[in-house]
Amino acid sequence: MARRHWLDPLARKVLQAMGDLPKDPARLDISPWPEEDATVAPSWSIDVNRATAEQWRQLPGCSDVMVDQLLRLQQGGVQFSQMEDLAQLLDISDCLCEEWRPHLIFRWHGDAPQLPEQTPLDLNAASATLLSKNLQWPDERMERLIAERRREPFQNLADLQERLCLPPATIEALIGRVRFGARPAGPSLPPRS
Repeated sequence: MARRHWLDPLARKVLQAMGDLPKDPARLDISPWPEEDATVAPSWSIDVNRATAEQWRQLPGCSDVMVDQLLRLQQGGVQFSQMEDLAQLLDISDCLCEEWRPHLIFRWHGDAPQLPEQTPLDLNAASATLLSKNLQWPDERMERLIAERRREPFQNLADLQERLCLPPATIEALIGRVRFGARPAGPSLPPRS
């Protein structure tokens, strides 16, 4: 059996990273107790808030549309703090979430946000009064939101950010608080003759 170094584990890892100590040998753990579950660490992982397109594509079921949306949000400065936000944004199944979870690292770069505790607001269907009350945006921004959604419903946070030219902090504050359902019912057009 290989002798372990007497240093505490953190100091040992630092010295190994610097090359002053050899790496720990790979360990085969054959347990005589079959009910013990040996957790296997993933062979690769990605920082959700800094991932490249190639890294996202390594995830099973991560489509080009998802990759595009994630990269657009990342370029806009948006960050994710938990798996639930990512799952809600991409509308992925619980099964797929569990496949992705071991590979995702949620490192927040900057000050961490406050997590919301309310039902998501549908930006495409909510009344102007409800939007104004919940978003508490300046009047000019609210008017642009209403005008843009009349023109075409918003598809996702990246679409909203681009069409309204919103800063990253505003988009981050919306993660988990909003959703993008059907377009609001407007006045019906008269039938064509």
